[in-house]
Amino acid sequence: MSPESVSPQQVADRRERQRAWIRLARERLSAFVLSSAGEVDAASREAETALREAVSSGAAIETISAELEVSPRALQAIVDGSVPLRSLHPDDSLRPA
Repeated sequence: MSPESVSPQQVADRRERQRAWIRLARERLSAFVLSSAGEVDAASREAETALREAVSSGAAIETISAELEVSPRALQAIVDGSVPLRSLHPDDSLRPA
């Protein structure tokens, strides 16, 4: 689809979908940070998935990282799988050994 054929409504819809994915990523990332030992595996998977979806939505890494208050480099490393989110848990005892 060329830029000339994109309606203002389509642009607005795309931006709203991007914002929705970013909101979900924020919620899932918050749940991960607050997760307990019994929840941490599922919470990290859900947060990683939401982060990947936010990036896949077409939102810029810089926009997502600013919204989530996460560095762009850290976000990219999590999304591409080179750094597992769980290894960044604020509770050292919940990080993998």
